[in-house]
Amino acid sequence: MATVRLVASALVVFFVPLTWAQETGVADKFEVTYGINRSNQSLLNGVLVTYKNDPTINVTYETAKGFASVQNGLGLWLVRNEQVKVGYSINYMMGRYASADTRYNGMGNVAGSAAAYAWGEWQPIKDAVTVYGNYSSALRGTNGALAQWGMTFGIPVVSKVNAFVDVSRYWANQRYLQTYYGVSSAQAGASNSYSAFTPSTSGTLYSNTLWGAMVEVTKDIDVVIGVGKSSATGLLMNSPLLDRKTQTNATVVLNQRFGAK
Repeated sequence: MATVRLVASALVVFFVPLTWAQETGVADKFEVTYGINRSNQSLLNGVLVTYKNDPTINVTYETAKGFASVQNGLGLWLVRNEQVKVGYSINYMMGRYASADTRYNGMGNVAGSAAAYAWGEWQPIKDAVTVYGNYSSALRGTNGALAQWGMTFGIPVVSKVNAFVDVSRYWANQRYLQTYYGVSSAQAGASNSYSAFTPSTSGTLYSNTLWGAMVEVTKDIDVVIGVGKSSATGLLMNSPLLDRKTQTNATVVLNQRFGAK
């Protein structure tokens, strides 16, 4: 947990000085992204063990002072310019529903929780390289903390078509691991199939890679298609809830901008 807090602090320590050289006015932003996403993070079903295709939507509104979005919550900026964004917010950490995945039979539900959230994006090469990260700490202590960091590389292929590859990692603290992937003695008895499992440490959960393309349909609409894989770490595979190490992740979404000039 301390490691990820240092990463979150580094976003501020290293990004803020980049904004001192010049002040740039950034226009307000209103975007809607919707489509189908295959992952273990489901707006309908919460956290999953078996990846699933589900509808996905993200509504984003940004002004000079703050932002509101499904992905990043309701918050304020620390830094916002053409290359760097760093913000903090109140967000929501997903729960888990036993009915959503057969691997949860006998495990019961996990309630979602409001969470303190920090995130950042940096484009050292605009529209070609994006470095990003976020950290979420649930206000309900038993839900723990979850973080993600990664990098996206883009390259033009033909007019209005860009290819990209995105690599990322998910990290969680010991409390999150116990709540979402651990098995208590009572749960082991109720499931009739799992042995008790208590994670002994915090660590990386998944390593993800996504390859794809973005097509500019109009000046206000892009279509993004991607497919890749998500690999559970050895730490996560110690949980009896997991029955496979590698799964397919994929996305097909339409991104629409409003009020763009």
